[in-house]
Amino acid sequence: MSEPKRIVYTIAVGREKHLQAALGLGRSLRLIGDRTHRVVVTDRPDFGWSPAFDQVIPWKRELKWIFFEKLSALKDTDADQVLFLDADMLAFKRLDAIFDACAGKGLCVQGQWTSSGDWYGDIATHCQKHGVSALPQFNGGLIYYERTEACQDFIQTIWDYGHRAVELGFSRDDPLIPDEPCIALAIAQTGLGHVIPEEANFHNSATGLIGKLDIDITQNRCRYLVRRFDVQWVEPYVFHASRYMNFFIYWRQLDALARLAKYEQQHGFGYMPPLAKLRRSIERRILTWRGRL
Repeated sequence: MSEPKRIVYTIAVGREKHLQAALGLGRSLRLIGDRTHRVVVTDRPDFGWSPAFDQVIPWKRELKWIFFEKLSALKDTDADQVLFLDADMLAFKRLDAIFDACAGKGLCVQGQWTSSGDWYGDIATHCQKHGVSALPQFNGGLIYYERTEACQDFIQTIWDYGHRAVELGFSRDDPLIPDEPCIALAIAQTGLGHVIPEEANFHNSATGLIGKLDIDITQNRCRYLVRRFDVQWVEPYVFHASRYMNFFIYWRQLDALARLAKYEQQHGFGYMPPLAKLRRSIERRILTWRGRL
């Protein structure tokens, strides 16, 4: 039996910052040696996506459905297992563990069941209106789904909810149709889908940061303390920049990735700088004189 085809799927349309962010995501996955096939859907197919991405799909859809298009990979590709990641993410661990944890569970999100609070309006009111005891509150920057008949039917149910978003009480201040509450309600009403606990930290956006955001893409380091549902020390597989796109620290990571990409283009396998060669020559002579070589 052949191994299922796995892909990372992201969308980068509109402003230049979204394209730069997606390029950073692809570069970060290459940097940690993740071998998952990488696909980007974009309105700028000429942006220079290779080698950060393996496949580029031109964007030809209505912008108001952009949040739902993250669920279109089974139509766009021949993938068996899809991990959608928002463009403004950086990977610090290989993704195999996420695929393995989600395989066979249909559509998966990371979050927590809740019956109170504010999320696309008052959660308690939503629950009462739709006859459910709780909703899974999650960030749709990471969604897993797979090519099974049951999962594809479930995705169609989510799209149907999207067409009824205003009726369901999930409208926004802009024309964009929100996917997260529609997915949450579909999970709550049908019992399908799977909610990965927040503690898995497959992704984290540093919402509720306490103290310093300790992140350095060149050292493969991303760790910090946050107050989300609980106070928690976090070392996510994937960092979701989200609001930190407005901070220098995120763009420094993208700049570092760009410099490494340029270095790779300009230097061949095993390149050693002239100063390193000179040092090696001097130290080899000293080691020989000391009888070590």
